[in-house]
Amino acid sequence: MTQVIGRSELATAEFINLLAQNGGTPTVVWVVDPALSAPGAGPGPLTELAAELMAAGVQSMVASTTFPREPKIPQVDALAAEIRGVANPIVIAVGGGSTMDGAKLAAAVAVAPDETLGYALCARDFKGAPIPSICVPTTSGTGSEASRTSIASTEEGAKMWFWGEELKSTAACLWPELTETVPQRFKAMCGFDAFAHAHESATGNGRSPEGIAFAATAIAHLCDHLPAYVRGETGEAARLTQWGSFQAGEALNLGGTTIGHSIGHALGSVLPVAHGHAVAVVTDATITLTREGAPEAYVDLERALDRGPLDQVWARLVRDCGANLQFDGSGSNGGALNAAACADENKAMRDNTPMRFTPSKWADICEGIMQTYGGS
Repeated sequence: MTQVIGRSELATAEFINLLAQNGGTPTVVWVVDPALSAPGAGPGPLTELAAELMAAGVQSMVASTTFPREPKIPQVDALAAEIRGVANPIVIAVGGGSTMDGAKLAAAVAVAPDETLGYALCARDFKGAPIPSICVPTTSGTGSEASRTSIASTEEGAKMWFWGEELKSTAACLWPELTETVPQRFKAMCGFDAFAHAHESATGNGRSPEGIAFAATAIAHLCDHLPAYVRGETGEAARLTQWGSFQAGEALNLGGTTIGHSIGHALGSVLPVAHGHAVAVVTDATITLTREGAPEAYVDLERALDRGPLDQVWARLVRDCGANLQFDGSGSNGGALNAAACADENKAMRDNTPMRFTPSKWADICEGIMQTYGGS
């Protein structure tokens, strides 16, 4: 499991120095979501943290490459080049899944003079131990701080998966106060993404007892605390929602994803639908279908969770969060969604789905999603 630390540990030179490679003096490379105030850009928690590290003798710089939306592969290449130019770097990524995915991937690519695209879909192994990285999530949903995956898109918009132990961050700093100012709707959609990670990893063909244990813990925390977190409660609601997201990320490492992410990634490729929203739509559209079509895949998770049929658990969570899953589908259609869902980059997720669908059934599912949720 990824090492978990808090803000107090992140602020110590002792912890940073332990991560340094080659015994040299480390330099922190901050990769910060552009929606946040980067260290030195103005008052805020990151400026305070960087000042504490500087007082303890730790130098730092802020990367010029940022990820305002889901990472593009050329952006990852640019960040990797920045990292290569720093002696003994340690990457600290502060932001949502886009920032963490991009930074982790760049840290793995930076150890060799390669382009990122060559590692997509496990076409080749990474070239060695990655640059040390610390992920500081400011949303609760992607689980990128725990997972060994990253997503980055080609310039044409195709979402590419990257896998490998090299993509697990060296440590995850869970600092729930940073998640408390996220907009209400975004909190819900991020939490639904975490639910999807847990659900898919624990019911797919790659499921395992260990992954199911992580998934059940994640779903329990999300059901118990996500609605309150969405309503604006802080403290325990924020902390335990974030912990649920982390647990779902660990489950993802063990079981992978299925139809929810196969079509969810496709939806985000053909329309400007945010990832968490897209995955929530597909979960809502297919969870009863897969549970009824492959009931054996749900037995162990539902037994561990002990809250009844999982599709009903999901429906209650969406209702309790007051979420509307509709999107504007006028810019695309079911055929385009189906073509993207059935592209090679989504094959592993289709194969991990516990039900087997004919090509015509995939097309029907995609058409139904567009009509029911996209109004087209």
